[in-house]
Amino acid sequence: MNFKALLKSMQLRKFATGLLLVQLALTLGLVVNTVILALDARAKLNNPLGFNVDNLIAVSLLPTSGEYRDTDYYMSIARQDIQKLNSLDGVISVAHYNQLPIQRGGWNGNVQDANVGQDFILPSDLAYVPTFFSSDIGLTNLGVEIVEGRGLTPADDITEAYYSGTLDKIESNVVITEALAKAVYPDKSALGQLTNRGRIVGIAKDFQVSPAHTGRSRFFAVFGNMMFARADFTQNYVLQVEPGQLERVMARVEETILAVQPERDVQRVYSMKARLQRFYGQESGLASLFSLLCILMVLVTVISSFAHAHFHVSQQKKLIGIRRALGARKKDIMLYVFSENWLMSLMASILGVGAVIGINMALSMVITIDKPDTLLYLLAVLVIFLSGTLATWLPAYKTTRISPVTATQTV
Repeated sequence: MNFKALLKSMQLRKFATGLLLVQLALTLGLVVNTVILALDARAKLNNPLGFNVDNLIAVSLLPTSGEYRDTDYYMSIARQDIQKLNSLDGVISVAHYNQLPIQRGGWNGNVQDANVGQDFILPSDLAYVPTFFSSDIGLTNLGVEIVEGRGLTPADDITEAYYSGTLDKIESNVVITEALAKAVYPDKSALGQLTNRGRIVGIAKDFQVSPAHTGRSRFFAVFGNMMFARADFTQNYVLQVEPGQLERVMARVEETILAVQPERDVQRVYSMKARLQRFYGQESGLASLFSLLCILMVLVTVISSFAHAHFHVSQQKKLIGIRRALGARKKDIMLYVFSENWLMSLMASILGVGAVIGINMALSMVITIDKPDTLLYLLAVLVIFLSGTLATWLPAYKTTRISPVTATQTV
């Protein structure tokens, strides 16, 4: 194939050729970065979090009665809620929480050894550690194991001391995660140590409390035994259910709670899996949007490649007729038409490197996105080559049906 002749032919239509090259390059950039976004969103949703996400139901509700300002009344209703929810078929356990895992902010504070000096410089990731107040089964209810020491017990309950104002007169017991234990006490065991949050009586297996964080801080958490009973704040329950019972139990949760005391706004009853999907909703939504744009862009590129090839064939009809008259075979004519498309795709793949990097850099300014890799780029180039070849097939096939006598007439 005479590539010099092909280049000369393309120069005669340099405006249309240039537009198609830019379109192909942008399509490459969009395809590569769309796949990166989609793979990242999928990886986040499928990444094991270290607790029983698949069999947990979360309930968020807000009291609407003034009676709930009485702490004893609030706790009495909460205990009745938990008792009734526990009695539902398919429910393994129920616990109350001041906040839920899979979160970005919430109730947090610094964690450090109680005996550090005033000149101690606290690592930045220890300044905002999530604090969870639940019952003695709070961790077990989530499906988190204790790997050292013991879990919390009813004797560790500080609810009465908290609401009576005597909390500073007792020593609280807490359970912390492995990552937090190693961060606060890197050179010795954390078990039994006294921190500014309480005495460490147990160390729990790491689970992703804050998946959006990077590094060790996504596993940081402190657990204490207390019922948080403030009417102005959202109340949270988590139900651990038997496998396969999620939907059936969820359908009965709201009516069960309101049967105990109807003056509550049950804001949400949803699975922990749905909470995870909502947590990554922005990433998933962006990936879906880019996927749609990518499909449209590839479709437009196919149409443009078809139009470009069709126009090229119509303009070269006389030349092709001469080639046929001189003995060119049908496959030679098809190869001639395909060769221009392949040359365009090759040139676009070179320009596409800049498009891929440019779009990736632009996205990295507003979201976290991985860098493109060579294999992914080569796969995108293959998609462009195949879609361009498919779009060019019909014009190339029609070219083989041109009669040499008709084609060599003056057009």
